[in-house]
Amino acid sequence: MKEPKEFDYFKGWLIFFLVATVARAIVGIVIGSFVAAFMGAGGASLTQMTRVNQIVGFVIVIPISYVTFRAVVGKYLFPKIEEDAPPSKITNSANG
Repeated sequence: MKEPKEFDYFKGWLIFFLVATVARAIVGIVIGSFVAAFMGAGGASLTQMTRVNQIVGFVIVIPISYVTFRAVVGKYLFPKIEEDAPPSKITNSANG
């Protein structure tokens, strides 16, 4: 089993950080606009819209962060670990 180098961890973290940040910003703008428009049409104050958008934004970024983390780790770190792993032997239990 080959241990990932420090640069592999840094590269994975950097890609995760950039992709997650951009995705959060785009999704936050789109969903935040809809929430603010809906609440504004309902007569909510700016303070109420801000608080609701903060809560909705936090709830939205959790799955974005998770999916991005899984994708980056699966692509950049696990292949490095599994690269030198010996192939597993498959035994047939019927033949003993």
